[in-house]
Amino acid sequence: MTLILEKTNKQLIYDTAKNLFFTEGYQVGFRRIAQEIGISQGLITYHFKNKHYIAIEIYKEDYQILSTYLKYSVDPEEDVFLYIVSLYELCSRILRENPEKLAFVIATQTEDITYKAIYAGGLKQIYAKLITHMKPNGYSPEKNLSLFLTTIYSVYDGILKKRNIDFDFTDDEVITHSVNLMYYCLGYNQDFDRTQDIIARAKESVTVLLKQYPHLLNIHNYLIK
Repeated sequence: MTLILEKTNKQLIYDTAKNLFFTEGYQVGFRRIAQEIGISQGLITYHFKNKHYIAIEIYKEDYQILSTYLKYSVDPEEDVFLYIVSLYELCSRILRENPEKLAFVIATQTEDITYKAIYAGGLKQIYAKLITHMKPNGYSPEKNLSLFLTTIYSVYDGILKKRNIDFDFTDDEVITHSVNLMYYCLGYNQDFDRTQDIIARAKESVTVLLKQYPHLLNIHNYLIK
């Protein structure tokens, strides 16, 4: 009975915090979450040391849901490059339609949560598969994975934050730059046609996916219940 109650409390805390982070902003603290539920702050810290850990769980859940659907359109076992670029494209469209999610992503950048969530969730295995295509450089796979993710997400987060303030950068320019950077980090020379081809294929895959599952464009339909 105690175990069931603890799981229920933890899920309630998580769901409430997630809703508040997206509706009121990531600045929401444990006091506000406790007030919303009607529990003590101590019960929240018992399950989550700080809101940093709740944010990581949100990123993990978001990826788990989106990846489940994306795999209907692109199999990462067959083409991991296309799968990751398609994931970029899908996330980009969702951010464009959901400013509250964009605000959450930007607000959590300073805590390096995106990077940590990758290591805590299933996306690490996808990127590890991509790293097998990296040109030999003498580093271990784990070191190459860390360097790749640090570079890719540091640049992406910087562009996203700057763009939200005063940087005139379109969605197409963001994904083109991201794909070029991905190939560069893997040791490939820049190839305009290759980049445009994989982006075009990713856009087509995501368009087909969203026609079948349009609810994915609204985070209140798939992430916030």
